[in-house]
Amino acid sequence: MRSAVLLLAFFGQFSSRPPDVPLADPTPDFPLHVHLIATRYGTDTIRAYRTVQGELHGGPGYLRPTGSYHGYGSGNLLSEPIRGFDYTFDCPAPFTENTQPQDFYQAHWKKQDQSLEILMQPVGSDHDEVCELKVAMKAHPFNPAQAPTIWSNVPLSSSDQWENPDVAFTDPDPDYPVHLHVISSFRRFSRTGFEGYGSANLVGDVPQGLDFTYSCGRGFLFNTQQDEYFQGYWVKPNQRLEILLQRTGSDKVDRCDINVTFKNAPYQNTATATQPQSAPTRPAFTKP
Repeated sequence: MRSAVLLLAFFGQFSSRPPDVPLADPTPDFPLHVHLIATRYGTDTIRAYRTVQGELHGGPGYLRPTGSYHGYGSGNLLSEPIRGFDYTFDCPAPFTENTQPQDFYQAHWKKQDQSLEILMQPVGSDHDEVCELKVAMKAHPFNPAQAPTIWSNVPLSSSDQWENPDVAFTDPDPDYPVHLHVISSFRRFSRTGFEGYGSANLVGDVPQGLDFTYSCGRGFLFNTQQDEYFQGYWVKPNQRLEILLQRTGSDKVDRCDINVTFKNAPYQNTATATQPQSAPTRPAFTKP
């Protein structure tokens, strides 16, 4: 019993840290400004470590916390022109989204168009911290005013075993002619990878709503912009669809088979952003 209490205490020591906020002092080495319109994060990441004894008994051996937080969200790179992006992260501290239009995080490219590092600080401290965001750039910027609509049904990303979820692969592929706009997507860890479910519309002259389930490598996020879709082809007509996925922060392409059941009508697309009528205003740098 005592060992179980100690284990829980060890696991819990990383799980209650409050989120960081943007670093206020201008830093020339971080010349980019990013406005994070949404962030979802979970508690400490748990990793499985294999041992000989564990292999003999059919298990991973033991679990160990890494001391980092994981999550995902959406934001705008406040460049010229402004560019939207989805992101995932696994960092020593979580962080808040930008709650005011003039707020932003200072950033620089770690890898152009794939990985950004942002500057943040704990509340009540002048100590700075860095977090790497693995990003997938979007066709156009997000409208920050619509952020609550985009992420209203998305819970915190807590998961004992964590892998960054994939996003839609955007380069056109003629071998995947079916276009699927995913409105909601939920996932959880299983012994074979990640399993999940959600709702979507099959894009075409007559949109068709459908529900889907899957069990594959990393799982995937929903489409955060209205004109986006996943590319796919029918493995089994009207029952099983293979879709193309892309890892954030990489040009690595994944594939996932999803099982589908069609609905009587398309879903109303209330969980995604519409393209803004005008580009969001670039915030000026102000110290709080």
